[in-house]
Amino acid sequence: MKKKVIIGSIITLIIVLGIVLFIILNNNKKEDNSDALRFKESYEALNGQIREGSSNKYHDITISEDNPIKYINCKEAIDLLDEDEAIIYVGAEWCPWCRNAVPVMLDVAKNKNIKTIYYLNLDDEKSQFEVIDKKVTETKHGSDDYYKLLDKLKDILRDYTITDSDNNTYNTNEKRIYNPTIFAIKNKKVVDNHIGTVTLNEGQTSYDELTKDQYNELYNIYDEMFSKVYNNTCDNGEICE
Repeated sequence: MKKKVIIGSIITLIIVLGIVLFIILNNNKKEDNSDALRFKESYEALNGQIREGSSNKYHDITISEDNPIKYINCKEAIDLLDEDEAIIYVGAEWCPWCRNAVPVMLDVAKNKNIKTIYYLNLDDEKSQFEVIDKKVTETKHGSDDYYKLLDKLKDILRDYTITDSDNNTYNTNEKRIYNPTIFAIKNKKVVDNHIGTVTLNEGQTSYDELTKDQYNELYNIYDEMFSKVYNNTCDNGEICE
């Protein structure tokens, strides 16, 4: 009888330990996947929605829960510019160009087995300007790390200009990281970058889904960029960090 009790206790202990281990592993998986889910939900939440202040309707996109997105801020982006290998995507869910870029980017990443794409949304950190009485006025000052990032990338960034209701263009005397932009980093250098998506057809707007030819054109651009970072070492099932 005593032997049976001991065996029963051991079996019970094994079951309990198994349950505890399952819970721990499941929680870790959820934590590891939190950025991917956050990214998916933020972009898909605008499917079929009308953009505030306009009559433009966002087209639907579908993003896998198993995507390689990892959120970063400006400070972390600065650090990544000094890494040996990294892909940084700068964008926002409300940006129609970004919503066309993301599915293509993720398809390239999946086909090349790239494990991580770093996602930088600058909405909370970037400066903002308006034209008031025909003068450029800063309405929001960017974070310190935002300006450090601009300085780090100044040689490859475009000047930031804004246009008023009369189509007059004003220079803000700042550089700008426009949405979407993808930076390819190799050996602590930006070896390639791409702004926007591809040229639209006549009558097509940024809110329209890309055609098959446009998709293929953008796919080839991203594929070439990513190959400059990983040098095709991600083939044959290998994982690219």
